Amino acid sequence: RALARSKYFDAAFFKILAKELRGAFKRRSLSTQDIVDVICSLADLNAYDPATFEAACAAMKSDLDRMPDSNRQRLDAALRQVKHSPGEEFALTLKTKSRVDEREACPMFWRGQCKWGPKCKLSHDADSFDGSVQDGRWKPPTQSGGRSVGYKQSADLFKADRCGALW
Repeated sequence: RALARSKYFDAAFFKILAKELRGAFKRRSLSTQDIVDVICSLADLNAYDPATFEAACAAMKSDLDRMPDSNRQRLDAALRQVKHSPGEEFALTLKTKSRVDEREACPMFWRGQCKWGPKCKLSHDADSFDGSVQDGRWKPPTQSGGRSVGYKQSADLFKADRCGALW
């Protein structure tokens, strides 16, 4: 990153650096985030070595589907900048949006009763719901014993509390 910020490029130094980077990519000693940063920095310097970029793409291939969209866009722009073709499958995976939501599905949302909306700490994503159903973690209200008590909640609105205030 320091080289990219200073816009300094030395061809002799780059040969040594490229060899070390390829070794680090093959050993998987760098995280996916670090690899993206390296590739983007090299692209900013226009320091393109096909073998280094190919080794980086091979190292990231298994983690590409879990990569955040912002990193996907940065990586795609860097690869286009140096005109590197990582292969059709890699490019297609890079262009698709990641829809990874690690949160558990909100059971109240799927019953139509979640009152938290976007502030809900659980997921309102259809994929997380499908995953919960397939894993057997979600059961419909008829099986979970959870009957609707919405009528009781709305009836509470017209009861007085201990202080005599109506809610």
